[in-house]
Amino acid sequence: MIDNEVVSRIAKKIRSVRLEKNYTIQQLALRSNVSKGLLSKVENSRTIPSLPVFIMILQSLDISLKEFFEEMVLLNGREYLLVKKGECTSIDREAGAGFHYQYILSQNIPNCAMEAMLLTLDPGAKGRPTTTDGYAFQYILSGSCEYQINQETIRLDEGDSIYFNTSAPHLPVNRSRRKVVMLVVSFLLSK
Repeated sequence: MIDNEVVSRIAKKIRSVRLEKNYTIQQLALRSNVSKGLLSKVENSRTIPSLPVFIMILQSLDISLKEFFEEMVLLNGREYLLVKKGECTSIDREAGAGFHYQYILSQNIPNCAMEAMLLTLDPGAKGRPTTTDGYAFQYILSGSCEYQINQETIRLDEGDSIYFNTSAPHLPVNRSRRKVVMLVVSFLLSK
């Protein structure tokens, strides 16, 4: 199941690129070999194009997948995406009883390598803000901490997650008396 916000953003981006290129829907239909009616439905978020149709549309707009999604990585226009514990979406993936999946993060990131690790922060752990070339997803398994990203401080509690551009200075801070354990997934951009 695709998030309606994602569908809407893809639709708006297709329309915006088409208008930047000064193409009418009819001109794009001829270039892409996709019907004018289908293009209109796609641009108005009334249908989701198949992957081959989507690729034909992008090729006709002379834009690569990387360029298309580059500015769409974060949904909220900030340098991070915060998902609070109660905001995760449940999905059905297995028919077996007792399997409970929740989407914590679903982001497309082209040209990157991924690292996953557990981070334990002792009470009062000290550090300096760091930067890297990529993105990070962090999920609080136990405890609570603050996360500093640029000049903003975000409180994260058990079950919360955060996704952000690691080129912004960032640092987790544990001001509590308990250890904080978090899952850290880093997406390192390749040059």
